[in-house]
Amino acid sequence: MRAGSDIRHLRLHLLADDLPRAGMALARLQAFAPDQRELADNPLDQYPGEAFADCIRESLSYFQRIQTLLQPWLAALPCAAPPGPEALDRERLQSQHRWLQQAWAEVGQFETRQHQLNEQAREQHQLRQTLAELEGLQLDLGELHNPHRFLQLQIGTLPTENLNNLRRALVLSGQMIIRVSREPEQSRVLIGGPQQHSQQDLQPVLTAAGFRPLNIPSDFRAAPEQLQQELSRRSAELEQQQAQLDQAMQTWVSRQGARLLQIGAVLDAALPLLAIGRAAQSRGDLALLQGWLAIEHLPAAERLLKAHLRHPFLLEQRLPRPEEYAEAPVPPASHPWLRPFSLLVQQFGVPRYGEIDPTWLFSLSFCLMFGMMFGDVGQGALFVLFGLLFRARLGQFAPPLVIAGTASVLFGFVYGSVFGMEHWIEPLWLSPLSDPGLMLIYALAWGIGFITLASVIAIINRLLEEDLSAALFEPGGVFSLVLYLSLVSGLVCLVQGLGFNPASQVILLLALAGLMIHLWRSSSAPLGERALTVLIETFELIIGYFSNSLSFLRVAAFSLNHVALSLAIFTLADMMSGPAHWLMLIFGNLFVMILEGAIVAIQILRLEYYEGFSRFFRADGKAFIPLSYRPAGAHPPYPSFPSIPSSPVR
Repeated sequence: MRAGSDIRHLRLHLLADDLPRAGMALARLQAFAPDQRELADNPLDQYPGEAFADCIRESLSYFQRIQTLLQPWLAALPCAAPPGPEALDRERLQSQHRWLQQAWAEVGQFETRQHQLNEQAREQHQLRQTLAELEGLQLDLGELHNPHRFLQLQIGTLPTENLNNLRRALVLSGQMIIRVSREPEQSRVLIGGPQQHSQQDLQPVLTAAGFRPLNIPSDFRAAPEQLQQELSRRSAELEQQQAQLDQAMQTWVSRQGARLLQIGAVLDAALPLLAIGRAAQSRGDLALLQGWLAIEHLPAAERLLKAHLRHPFLLEQRLPRPEEYAEAPVPPASHPWLRPFSLLVQQFGVPRYGEIDPTWLFSLSFCLMFGMMFGDVGQGALFVLFGLLFRARLGQFAPPLVIAGTASVLFGFVYGSVFGMEHWIEPLWLSPLSDPGLMLIYALAWGIGFITLASVIAIINRLLEEDLSAALFEPGGVFSLVLYLSLVSGLVCLVQGLGFNPASQVILLLALAGLMIHLWRSSSAPLGERALTVLIETFELIIGYFSNSLSFLRVAAFSLNHVALSLAIFTLADMMSGPAHWLMLIFGNLFVMILEGAIVAIQILRLEYYEGFSRFFRADGKAFIPLSYRPAGAHPPYPSFPSIPSSPVR
């Protein structure tokens, strides 16, 4: 199956007045990806989508700030109904933008006042803690404001990590820290010293230590114990001011909140216009919207456009041209059982349009290798049971777990292994530990077959791209594959004592000569450098095939490792008695399932990515990102600014 084989390039010819409605309709479909390219055969040279985008971005900025500040009261209002297509009109969007500007001019005053109250509450909190630390000192805080004294005092905070450095620096300045209140991050300090040292001399030292002076009101002229009552009175005043501000914001929401939510719903519907960008082009009253759509969604797209657009339109669709293969986006697999494997494929890269889709091969080979490396009836059945019972929590990872567990159960019967024990049931083939050498041979044979299949797919992909030279001479091409198979055939005969097959020798030399001639002709380096380059690249190709083939020996190694680990668990359990015996069996098997299962999955991904995908999969395709529509009332519909506490003193 070719990647993106059902994708089509669409051109929607319409009147510019209908462009916002078209964007909303296609966004509801959630299957249309805008095409931002400038096509040579397109006579339109204006981009109305960019003008819409500027207006919508600015409106969103105002809306987000108002919504963040007034969220506690807006949340109590009923959600606005989704707007109709007529709401996405340029004049209406601009009118709403002007309304949001005026609304922010009013609400912005609330934000400024809220910041002032927050800062006052922070200062009062710091002052309250400082007064608590200074209790017992007969110190009139008003003296801190008195310029006529022999003693210079300062109260403030600084990072705790800088406390010792400041203490040493103050000694050199003739000052000292009289009182300290240590906290994990910030410490409060009272600094004192002779008045002869000016503030200008001391300030650089305090600034370097991150010292922040505490703002003590000038009318605070009493001992700390006596000032607590005054501070409580001011805190009550601050709470009253906060309550008045809350009431003002609630009143504004009661008058304007419904209108604000309606505008939010319209902006919600207009968000797709941000993604359209240069995919929408126009001249005068005519407009063109271009993009990509799977052919299966074409009837639904036509129905939505007819329902939303006011004027007639023309919808054209065609297959991607060969020069567009690198630009045509490829949707991930839609089948729920294949979608997780498709996501793993896209971790390596996105398939290019027209390539053979690697998802099917990946999903099949992944499950087969998991079964080969983790073949166990009991533990595989637990994987299946876990995947089915917790499929809601596992989400899209449940299908791979169930399929891999099923493969593990099947190969468990082949190996005759149940929780690592090989004498409970009769194997359908053989137990891995009974003949490790044979297991290694079959693992190597699997690797040779896997690499051969990957090379064949690579050749087909190059032919589909009409790149004959790459199909013949690139790594994984015809000549490389013939060289690899003839070398494998000769070595097999050599191991069997039959000598290197003469036919394999002839084919090997011909393939080697063809590759070296191609490398020689494709190089423009000087004679000596060219010869050295040809020898090194040819040697690297042969060594690469050998190392890739030997990598698959880990398939057998992990099948043996699984049995050995399980036997170790049972041996330890047999050394115990009573509940300890059963606890060792239970937790030992869980340990094997989790640890070895994760390691096996990682090793399979390595084999798939580096021995498979790197041979036939260019991984330079373009991801399919469709326009999307979020219905009004979704929370939160937009990325929020950092929240501001509505009542900092409560």
